Parts: sequence; structure tokens; C-alpha cells
Amino acid sequence: MGKLFWKFFAFFLLAQLTAIAGVGFYIWVEKNNQDILGVETSRPARVTVEAASATLQHGGVNALTQLLKQWQTKPLPQVYVAATNNGLELLNRPLKATTFNAAKILAEQGDGFAQTIRLSDGSSYLLFVPDHGRKPPRMGEPPPHKRGLFPFKPMLAGALASLVFAYLLAWYFSKPIHYLRNAFEQASQGKLEVRVGDAMGSRRDELADLGREFDAMAARLGSLLQGQTRLLHHVSHELRSPLARMQMALGLARQNPDKIDASLARIEREAVKMDKLVGELLELSRYESGVVQLKKSPVVLNQLLASIVEDAQFEAQTKGIALNLVATQQIQLSAQPDVLYRAIENVVRNAIKYAPEQSEVTLDLQLQTNYVIVRVSDVGLGVKESELEDIFKPFVRGVSGSQTEGHGVGLAIAKQVVEAHGGSVRAHNMQPTGFCVEIKLPL
Repeated sequence: MGKLFWKFFAFFLLAQLTAIAGVGFYIWVEKNNQDILGVETSRPARVTVEAASATLQHGGVNALTQLLKQWQTKPLPQVYVAATNNGLELLNRPLKATTFNAAKILAEQGDGFAQTIRLSDGSSYLLFVPDHGRKPPRMGEPPPHKRGLFPFKPMLAGALASLVFAYLLAWYFSKPIHYLRNAFEQASQGKLEVRVGDAMGSRRDELADLGREFDAMAARLGSLLQGQTRLLHHVSHELRSPLARMQMALGLARQNPDKIDASLARIEREAVKMDKLVGELLELSRYESGVVQLKKSPVVLNQLLASIVEDAQFEAQTKGIALNLVATQQIQLSAQPDVLYRAIENVVRNAIKYAPEQSEVTLDLQLQTNYVIVRVSDVGLGVKESELEDIFKPFVRGVSGSQTEGHGVGLAIAKQVVEAHGGSVRAHNMQPTGFCVEIKLPL
């Protein structure tokens, strides 16, 4: 058991023992107060008080004295007779003033449990049965337990029960924390496949929620680490090829100084490709990390798409591709213009890259409830159904695009930008041929 278990155990046990001691002390005090202050109000007590009152009224003090002495030897409620002027008991038995005053109040109520008798000589007496727990037992009854003792046995039973429940409560609270501690320890060692949700069982409390949040965190961290590993692998692969070509160009330049200009030109082209790749990777990492804060402003989407089509015309004309923009109405939304421009441009240039020569690429703008859809479609061969979800991942280009130039980062950047604007991106194949990317943006 860990330290937390014993802390929980000690706290619960101390709290319960304190409560038991407080309740036991209160009951003990109350019982003793009742012994001192109480007057018995049972039916036998009232009968004996009435009998003693009749004896006092008809036989006088001496007759009552003889009767009380006889009752002391019998299992009857013992009647006390006290002079009202000085509180002295007739048989000189000890009598507390509090009990005497309580009997006087009870006599004034006239219930018969206590009575005040005034004799012809002017003296008056108060008759009652004190409830101090020392009544003699009735015939056939066991002797009563002596009052005034502290309730050690009930408190001991309560302490044992508290010990058991404190142990169970401490175990109940510390067990999931123990699981979480072990899981964090394993996660710190790189074992991100660890999970604690199953160990929580059927719990439905904050600790179970914490376990589920830990599982989600571990899964997310594992995914991020795997993504970083894949990214590092792809980056090293993408950089290796231009670096190899640059080394070959340097080798040729050394072997044949006459071709140094061609070698430098080749080195320059490879350096430009590497610079472009690094820039794309930096941009992608900024969006994935969430550090980019968009500065939104009103944007007329039709004008933005028209600018993209105009800029992409030169690249499309080299393949004989016609760019068509279908936009029937002006649509305005809130976005960061330059960032959104780059995202849609990546999708358009990707369509131009993979579309067949002498074909067309269409940009279709449709307004729907609370959002707008931009469709970029071509008439190419499309993508395998198994690759549709992966083409938005970095360095994934699919089988159909494996022979084309590029790094496979453009669509990944477009996806991050659109999602940063609160939208979504999806791709699907068209029938009978063609490929379409749908960009959904909130208005």
C-alpha cells in the first residue's frame, strides 16, 4: 500500500472515531442528565404516587412513613416525599434540587405522575418517583444495567466498523490513483501503448474520467510521435535525392571543368527544391502545432477564386488544360485571405498536376445553409479508394502520382488551413472518370 492509501485510511478512520466519540459522549451526558433531572412517568409510577397521596391524606405522615419503608423491600417504584418548604425527603434519602424542581413542574401539570398534598396543619409535601435508573426489578425480570457508565462496548463496535469501512474507502480511492501512477511511469519511459480505462472497471466518477482522459492523451501522444517518426523518415528520404544529385553535379564539375556552368545550374535547381520543401514543412508544422493565430477579415470568395484561376492559368496552359470557374453569386465569409488563398491554390495546382493533357479543371462554388462548398474537380484517373483518406497526409501521393514531381505536402497544408477556419476537406472519385476535392467552409 502506498502513502496515499494510508493517508486516506488515517483520515477516514480519524473522522469516524471522532464522530463515534462525540456521539457516545453526548449520549452518556444525556443519560446522566436524565438520571438526575428525570421523573418517572410510567403507569406503575403514577399508581404508587396516587396510593402514597391517599395514605398521606387519610393516615398522615406517620402512616406514609411506614408505607414507604415497607415499599423499599418490594420491587415497586420508590415514591419520594419531600417537604415543599425545605425540600427534605421524608426518609432522609438524598434528593437533588434539580430533580425536586422538575417534580414540582410536573405536579403543576396535573398528570398524576407528581402530586402536591397540603395537610390540615398547613404543611405540604411533594410526591413523585425519581427516574434515576435504580428502580428495583419487577417480578420475573432480570436486574437492570447500571446507568452512568460510559458506553465503551458500543464505541468499540463502532470503532471496529469504522476500521473496516475506512480501509474499504481508502482502497476504493487509492486503487485507481495507483493505476494512474503506474501508467504515468510507463508513459515516461516511452511505453505510450499503456491504458488504464479497463482497469477502472465500471466506475463512473472523476477518477474514471481521469483514466479515460489519460488513455486519450497517451493515444494522442503516440500518434504524434509516430507522425514525427514518419515525417522524419519522409524528410530524410526527400532530402537525400536532391543532396545526391548535388553531390553528383559537384563530382562532374571537378572531373570536367568545362561543364561547371551546367553543374552549378543543376545544384541551383536542387537547392531551390530543398528550400521549397523546407518552407512547406515549416508551414505544415506551424498549422499542426496550433501556434498560428488567424487574422480573419471579410473575404469575397468569388474574387479569391478568380485570382487563383488567373495565377494558375500559365501552369495549366503548358499542359493544354482549361480552367473553368462556376460561381453564380457573390459569397462573403470571414477568413484570412492569404492563408485561404494558399490552401485552395494548393488543391487547384494539385488538380492541374494530375489532370491529363488537353483536359479541364473546374472550380464550382455552391452556397448552402450556413456554409459554402468549393469543389475542385478534374477528369483524370482518380485515386484508389483505399488512398482517399491518406492523400491529405504529408508525403502521401498515391500510386497514380508516384511518378509526378512534388513532395505530397500541398494537400496536407490545405487540410490544416481549412480546419483552422472551422471547415473540412474530403475527396472522392467521380463517375465514370474524374477526381474531386470538396472544401467546406462556414459562412
